[in-house]
Amino acid sequence: MTTMDSPFLNKADSPAAPGRPSLGDRLDPLLERAGERLNPILVKEARQALKSKQFVVTFTLLLLCGWGWSLLGIAFLSPGVYYAPAGPFMLAGYYFVLAAPLLVVVPFAAFRSLAAEQEDGTYELVSITALSPRLIITGKLGSAVLQMIVYFSALSPCIVFTYILRGVDIFSIGLILFWTFMFSVGLSAVGLLFATASRSRNWQVLFSVVFLLALLLAGLLWSMAVIQILSAGGTPAYDQPDFWLAILAALTAYASFFVLILQAAAAQITFVSANRSTRLRITMAVQQLLWIGWVIYFWLRHPDDDAFFIMMMFPPFYWALVGALMTGETPQLSPRARRSLPQSFLGRAFLTWFNPGSGTGYAFTVANMFALALTVTIVGFVSHAYGFAGQPHDERWLAFAWMAVAYVAAYLGVGRLILLFMRRFVWGGLAMAFVIQVFVAAMGTILPFLVQLSALGVRFADEYTLIQTSNWAWTMYAILDKDIVGVDYFVYVIVPVFAGVVFVVNMILAAREVAAEREQTPQRVVEDELRLHPEKAPKPAGPQNPWDYDTAAEPATS
Repeated sequence: MTTMDSPFLNKADSPAAPGRPSLGDRLDPLLERAGERLNPILVKEARQALKSKQFVVTFTLLLLCGWGWSLLGIAFLSPGVYYAPAGPFMLAGYYFVLAAPLLVVVPFAAFRSLAAEQEDGTYELVSITALSPRLIITGKLGSAVLQMIVYFSALSPCIVFTYILRGVDIFSIGLILFWTFMFSVGLSAVGLLFATASRSRNWQVLFSVVFLLALLLAGLLWSMAVIQILSAGGTPAYDQPDFWLAILAALTAYASFFVLILQAAAAQITFVSANRSTRLRITMAVQQLLWIGWVIYFWLRHPDDDAFFIMMMFPPFYWALVGALMTGETPQLSPRARRSLPQSFLGRAFLTWFNPGSGTGYAFTVANMFALALTVTIVGFVSHAYGFAGQPHDERWLAFAWMAVAYVAAYLGVGRLILLFMRRFVWGGLAMAFVIQVFVAAMGTILPFLVQLSALGVRFADEYTLIQTSNWAWTMYAILDKDIVGVDYFVYVIVPVFAGVVFVVNMILAAREVAAEREQTPQRVVEDELRLHPEKAPKPAGPQNPWDYDTAAEPATS
């Protein structure tokens, strides 16, 4: 009896039937290989976060609040919703629903994910693996970004619904959601940096409360700004080049600070013997170049006298803040850090200030402030000489720029000297250096004001006098307001001379840091590196072009 093929038999079901693999069969190996290349911390954190009770409760509340606002908002607007634009009103409600998890829950969860490992001591188990501190930080941040995407996708149908209701354009919706997403990612990065501040459980509890309150305040202010934009109405100037240039400038500023925060967080959890400072200082220098470039560019497009003051208004506060932290770095360079020091003359002359150390950090800060003031001076004089529009009409911009340099150099230098003296008796890190710098700056402002207020034979207390020489706030305001007259002009001599003396003293004490030379890598370390990373082994030298004569390849002749 013969077996006949049934015409109803599906050939794909036959085990012997050949066929091309399906799309899923072809994608599975690719996805598996891609998953193996993912950051292990990202995979671990994503699994834990998406299975946690916090995520389940937050996601459920998000859906319920979105559904509830849809019913409540439409009921409140009825029957006018059929003919009146209702998009901004409904979008404002949906934004508040979405802002709670994005601006509070996700950043605080990112903060706690790293802080809990610091408290429980489980971070040491991760740090001894082959994962670098940068991968650990980016893995935890990637988990936070994944949660944000899930929250966005859950509420996206409701947001699309607001566009159908009219009154808000698609570009405005996109920009609002984009900047909210970027703001949430930035808050998560700040949370990771905040979590590396201390490993003590008591301090972490305090940091948790402070950071949560800061998130609530930041989320509230950001949401109020968005609601104000929606309630203002009108269409932004999308067809104006300045609008998109401002967006591009904001993106470059955000990217530079985002990189700086991530590098600072990774530096806090890296080994003490590693070089924690060079990448941070390179990023700071790039930030200053971006700031100068954007201010000059917008000044050329829209000439204005205030551009010179704007260029010097914010950088002194920035460099005073980061300088206060850099002056707290340890002055000793580990042998591991010394192996990466520049060894040529030009490299030592220009790159030494990027090396770790308290003295190099102080010199790096003053050098950047000096370069900024020099740029303002050159641009101002060139514009005045060639009659550019928007040229300065008086010398206030010049005095303001160089007095800012002098005050930053003087206060950071005095604070560093006090820190070096205190370290002879008690050791203190970055926190101690920051507290000292804040205390010195505050006393320099408060004490002369109290002296002038209580002294006899002094002019009115609300007038600027030489007693206020150390009061940087009042002096800078007096420069802008033209309140420095007569004998008070000596402040332009006293402050720079004092700053120069302080700078010279600090450089003398930092001579050991500046004179540090590069050390050769021990042979044992080279062998260990080659054993761990064989791809870094030097390749044997061979012919570099067809005319090179390779004697090793020539056969031996008798």
